[in-house]
Amino acid sequence: MSAISDTISVLHVDDEPDFADMVSTFLEREDDRFDIETAPSASEGLAHLSENEVDCIVSDYDMPDGDGIEFLETVREEYPDLPFILYTGKGSEGVASEAISAGITDYLQKETGTDQYAVLANRIQNAVERTRSQRERERQLDAIETAQEGISILDEDHHFVYVNTAYADLYGYDPEEMIGEHWELLYREADVPEIRNEILPAVEEVGHWHGTTIGLRADGSTFVEDHVLATTDRGELVCTVRDVTDREEQKRELQTERAIIEQALDALDDVFYVVDPDGTMRRWNDRLSEVTGYTDEEIADMAAAEFFPEDERERIASGIEEILTTGRTVLEADLLTAGGDRIPFEFAGRQLTDPDGEVIGVVGIGRDITERKEYERDLERIRRRYRAIFEDPNVLTGVLDTDGTLLETNRKSMEYVDATRAAVTGEPIWETPWWDEENRSLIRENVERAAEGEYVDYEADLTTPDGDPYSVAGLIRPVTDDAGHVVSLIISARDVTERKMRERDARQTREEYQDLINGMNDTAWVISPDEQIKAVNDAAVEVMGYSRDELLAMTPHEFDAGLEDGEITELITHMPEDEIQVFETVHETSDGEHIPVEISSSLITYRGETAILSIARDISDRKEREKRLEQFASIVSHDLRNPLNVAQGRLELVETECDSEHLEHVVRAHERMNALIDDLLTLAREGGQLGDTEAVDLADLVGDCWQNVETTEVSIRTNVDRRIEADQSRVQQLLENLFRNAVEHGGEEVTVGELADGFYVEDDGPGIPADERDKVFEAGYSTGENGTGFGLAIVEQVADAHGWAVRLTDGEDGGARFEITGVTLVE
Repeated sequence: MSAISDTISVLHVDDEPDFADMVSTFLEREDDRFDIETAPSASEGLAHLSENEVDCIVSDYDMPDGDGIEFLETVREEYPDLPFILYTGKGSEGVASEAISAGITDYLQKETGTDQYAVLANRIQNAVERTRSQRERERQLDAIETAQEGISILDEDHHFVYVNTAYADLYGYDPEEMIGEHWELLYREADVPEIRNEILPAVEEVGHWHGTTIGLRADGSTFVEDHVLATTDRGELVCTVRDVTDREEQKRELQTERAIIEQALDALDDVFYVVDPDGTMRRWNDRLSEVTGYTDEEIADMAAAEFFPEDERERIASGIEEILTTGRTVLEADLLTAGGDRIPFEFAGRQLTDPDGEVIGVVGIGRDITERKEYERDLERIRRRYRAIFEDPNVLTGVLDTDGTLLETNRKSMEYVDATRAAVTGEPIWETPWWDEENRSLIRENVERAAEGEYVDYEADLTTPDGDPYSVAGLIRPVTDDAGHVVSLIISARDVTERKMRERDARQTREEYQDLINGMNDTAWVISPDEQIKAVNDAAVEVMGYSRDELLAMTPHEFDAGLEDGEITELITHMPEDEIQVFETVHETSDGEHIPVEISSSLITYRGETAILSIARDISDRKEREKRLEQFASIVSHDLRNPLNVAQGRLELVETECDSEHLEHVVRAHERMNALIDDLLTLAREGGQLGDTEAVDLADLVGDCWQNVETTEVSIRTNVDRRIEADQSRVQQLLENLFRNAVEHGGEEVTVGELADGFYVEDDGPGIPADERDKVFEAGYSTGENGTGFGLAIVEQVADAHGWAVRLTDGEDGGARFEITGVTLVE
């Protein structure tokens, strides 16, 4: 049978054709949907059924080939649900009962009049509609029963009127157990109010609802159900349920996994990005916003190219195109921040495809390589520095493998062999032309020691290809990895030929200096311009108590204690060759004894080299005498001056009480005693000492000194116009004593004049006899009445302290002339 249509096909079986035609006419008038076909016998009716679709059979009871009950029974065998109305003129309760037993659909007795046809049409309509509805319901139920989803139908009171097997299985019931039960059976008590108050009203309002609820099984367990509710025209509620516990779990897992991925991407130090083929930003992590300073809203409106400077965008576009074409790429570019800063980044991208393999974009990682770039720049600087060091024009340098194989050598080292770099590279270093037979075993041993991690110093005397000797001093350094293992060796050397020659010359010069000073009785040593002790004599070794090597290792300051560090070079530069520097100091011997010495230093030139020769004279005896003289001066100053002061004071008191010619003699005696004490103190305390020297105007000083001397009627003539290097206070002592000597010996005029290297003081007095001139400088010698005998001794002492010479001779007018020479003149 075919599907239901609007047309109602009716087969009327009656052995009276006229009556059958009349019935057809009236039925078609009653309902234009009717399509009436007639058959005169049951057999022909069965034949029609086998070839045509029929919605309802109307059959008479009495027919030639059997009655209508037999016909019904035959139809029911093949078409059990086909509506069958027995429309007969032979009506009886027996026929009706038999027809009902046989499965008749309806029973109607033929009557007179046309009203019966309206009744028959209505009976046909009802039978067909019921059958059609039943068939549709059965088809629906069959479909429902075979569905994998659980489906149920609830009446208006929300009791189950139908459940399919899948529905019952979901809840752990048999279908029959659920018929008549209320829907609340299947839900937890806590969930019922929500369903009743929210879900069911929504279904009534719009006719359907879809969502998830928690189902309650018969055993008390629950599951997540995908729940669809819909109402029918008859007010029934159709419920469709699927167990989506796994799906929901998967969904939660997927959401969790997605959240983890999102968090992981946002936690990356790198920038994550997804870009559509047209360059639109599709996805990014928080790092992009952190690095660039753009908000997510701003990024959403930006194209990928906008994150790069103008000069980088073409390369970025080419990179995206390369990924879309070839599958992947890696490139470096500057990322441009919102503030305009450029940050170096490395971008690694690859194709993003959908499940069908279609390219839908670019996915990748961007890594900040600022530190790497800085490291590369540092590394490049190191490489340049290494190359600069390696190619040091003053150093022969090579790199060796740990087995001694030469891996690389610099240009400087190639100047010492007649070979190409290719010829020596790859050879054991000791087999290369740098080394002769005498040095090969030495260098090999040194390389092996360095390969064990030792820093090895070496020196070697070698020969150039032209046969010229040269010397090198070098180092073999091990290079280690992070684990401390030696991975290579660096061999370097400097040409020390000149240094070796200088050392040989220095040794020879030192030996010659040694021979030069060894014959001296006093301690002597030689200092070079570079402030090194070049030689010491045997006397120095004996007096100081150190070995010669120990003395040679000392600094010049330890010998010439009067010279500060650095002054020796200055001294050599400015000291005239014929000048001697004299000063006193103390030498400390090896056993701690202090010996006072007077050092005389002078420039010497030996074998073309300028040096300082210093000779130390032991002045222990002189220092002892000076000590005793100082003690004597203290006695003079204290023990004589105090009684003299008392005597002078008492004399003044006596002069106020009496007047006597003898008192004048006492006054002169006191004055002479005062002069003697002053001169004694000058000799004892100042002696040969000098203070700071300076440029002194001699004419001015002469004038000042003459004012300090009682000259009575004696005059002075000054014929000097120069400045001298001197201690002004000591020269003042010298001049004043010479002036007093001239005045004391009765001259009328004193002259101060110039000499080529000094000056003179001359008087016009009686002069000093030639046989007394050697005595005048002795302390205490005097030929005048008022002289102390110490004045000229002081003159000589001051001259000696300056390194000057003083000489007594005749003046032009017969008087005494004192010449002071050896004076340093100042321009």
